[in-house]
This record gives sequence, C-alpha cells and structure tokens, in this order.
Amino acid sequence: MWEVVGGGDKGGILVRAGQGTSSEQLPERLSTGAIVEELELAGERLHYKLVTGQGPASGWVSVTLKDKALLIRKDSPATEPETAKSKELRDGDYFVTLGPIFKKAGTDPETQKIVQLNRKVGAIVHTTGKIWKGPTGGFWVELDVSQGDSGAGEKPGYVMIDAAGFGTPGPCLQKASPEDGLPRVLKAKRPEGMKAWDGSSSDKDFLVYSKTTGAEMRIVLAMLFQLKAEAISIKIGQGVLEPNGTVGGHFQGDEVHFEVTGGKPMKLVVMSPLELGEKLTDLEIKDDWTVGQVRKLLCSITGLKESSMLMAKGKMGERVSEDAQLKLTDLVVDYGYKDGDEIGFIYMGDPEGDLKDFLSKK
Repeated sequence: MWEVVGGGDKGGILVRAGQGTSSEQLPERLSTGAIVEELELAGERLHYKLVTGQGPASGWVSVTLKDKALLIRKDSPATEPETAKSKELRDGDYFVTLGPIFKKAGTDPETQKIVQLNRKVGAIVHTTGKIWKGPTGGFWVELDVSQGDSGAGEKPGYVMIDAAGFGTPGPCLQKASPEDGLPRVLKAKRPEGMKAWDGSSSDKDFLVYSKTTGAEMRIVLAMLFQLKAEAISIKIGQGVLEPNGTVGGHFQGDEVHFEVTGGKPMKLVVMSPLELGEKLTDLEIKDDWTVGQVRKLLCSITGLKESSMLMAKGKMGERVSEDAQLKLTDLVVDYGYKDGDEIGFIYMGDPEGDLKDFLSKK
C-alpha cells in the first residue's frame, strides 16, 4: 500500500495511462491523501489501483519528483510515527497538527536550507524546548535526538512551530501539556464538493481534548477547509454540538460530520442540451456553493449522471471547450457567476435517455 503525500497545492498528482512519462495524461489527478495498492513498481514509476481517495481507478504515477516524495509506502517507518497512545510524553514534546512539518537540519538555526517532512496528525516530535525566533518572526524549536529518532529524524535540527510563510492555515506543531492529558485524533468528513486547505479533496484529521469546546472545534474545521467558523454546524446524532459544549464523550467514533450554513440565495439557469433555446431548469443555490454542489443539485433534479458531466464556462448550444471546465472544489462566484446567469456543461453520456423521465414530467 502507498499513500499520496505530494501535490497538495495542485489537488493531487498527475496520472498517466502507461508506464512512460510521455504516455497519455489522464484528466483527473490522484488526490493527496489517497491510498493505493501497488500493482507493479518499475523504477520510480508505480502502477496502482485506487483503494481510498479521489482520482482514476488505476494508472501510472511517479513516486518521486526532483528528490521530493510524491508517494510513501504505508509500511514505511516514516508513515508510522510515534503517537501519544504508544509512548509516554516527555518534557518538550509537541504534537503534529496538520501533517507537514518544516525542518532546518544541523545545529545552526540560521541555515537557509529547509526540508519538508510529512507525519501523521497526532504524531509526537521530541524537542529540547529551546526556542529560536527567526528574523521574519517565525518560531523554531530544537529537536531532541538524545534518545534516537526525534519524530523528525535522528539528526539534529530545528522544526518550525507556527509554519509562518509556508502556506499552512495554522501552526504545524502544538505543545503537549500534562494538564490537558492525551489528545484524540478525529477525522473531519469533508462536505460534498468542498476542498481542504491544501487543495485536496481528502478528509482531514485534527486533534481534540475532552474539554475542547464546540466553538474551538469550529475554528479548527474552518481552518482546515477555509471556511467561516460561524457558518459551521457540527453534528451529534440528530442534534448539533453547541459552541459552549465540550467534546467529552460525544464522539465515540473517529468521524466528525459538519454542515456549512449561510450564503445569499442566487439562481443559475441551465439550458437544454437537446433543444436550442429551451430552458432545462433553474437551480436555486447560494453564493457560497461550490461547482461540485451545483452539479450534484442539477443531476438530482434532472436525472443526468454526475460521472458523465463536466461543468463548464459557456452556454449550451455553443461549442464549449474542455479547457473551460470548472473545478468542482471552487466556488461558483469565483468564476464570476451572478444571480440569473446561465451555467453550461459538457455531457459525455446519453443526455436524451438520461433526461427522458425528467422531460416527461415537465
């Protein structure tokens, strides 16, 4: 098994139909965080089958790019970091909060060379507690390698706490405190059509304590998915976790489901792909909806299939090029759509057959 760790800034990594790097590039990327099964490994090229995550069901990918790992083996020591459940905490310990951590190797924190490592959320990084503040304001802490692997390698170095300037939505490390006890790692289930902070379409792990409040959880979820905290509603069974309520024993499993509310109503017009100038339907949405949410609504109303539809900039009846495709994780308003605008799509299925039931009821 392999895990995709690269391509976070692009929504995943490139997939090709064949082993060669000049073979046909598939239209969809393999999402960051996806788990794949190895079918064949030829040098640095991996033939895979998708297990979890988003992307083509199979294809060929590169495991490294310019000495940077794009995929790592799930049974590699680097993917099984030390966790609070497996070992007692030490003074100076930090928890990994997002996954990526940034390290300056050596004993001189002023070195300009920085490497990115990837660890599981909740992994422990052992430090001496010695803090160094960089010239641009970032805070770094010295690794403790006195007992072997620090959680960020066995060699000396400094790791950045706040990750300022590295494109993360918040700190990469959180100080461990005996008073707080051991944290739990929960999985935030990504709402349909929404993207995470790193551009991926993966669910995201995050840390909580029993005393963590609903308000604090909303802040973390907002950070992970680039949302407004006040628009998030966290589900507990048939109810919601109130802002002043605590995690306590509410989440017995690992998954946290939440909804995003708010946004102003707007309408998009969809014209028929079968008859020029004939309206197919109106879509009553909100201005904080993603393209993916719009597609899902359109298909649920009309009977068209999501797997056959590419949302695209343009009007039905006019030639819509494939490069006009809209990304499912982007907001519709990011493409300039306003109330009453027409939105188009490319359909690769049988529109006449798929629309038959819907049109018979109009």
